[in-house]
Amino acid sequence: MKYKIQHTLEAEEDLFQLAYYMIKEFQNSGAAEYFLNCYYQKAESLETFPFGYRGVSFEYRGYEIRLKPYDTYNIFFVVDTETQTVTILRVLKDRQDWAAILFEDDEYHFK
Repeated sequence: MKYKIQHTLEAEEDLFQLAYYMIKEFQNSGAAEYFLNCYYQKAESLETFPFGYRGVSFEYRGYEIRLKPYDTYNIFFVVDTETQTVTILRVLKDRQDWAAILFEDDEYHFK
């Protein structure tokens, strides 16, 4: 079974901010491009194996939030088996207080 991957606007903003930081602070657009390419490969792998990652003891709209580590980042997502969709909620640095960030976000937005 193959799941469709979608991103919230918040996840897209996270990715933009992380890439922008690499460009602005390190003057390294190559690192930002590499980060994004690797990220999208990791996110794409959720199409076939979304339940292989642990939950984080939080739910969003009744769905367990799961965490996929990627380098020094964490990809937070939920899986809807009915629509066969993986929704990536946030992409955060592993040192961020992700529990507080996830807990405060009770509404995510889509295009």
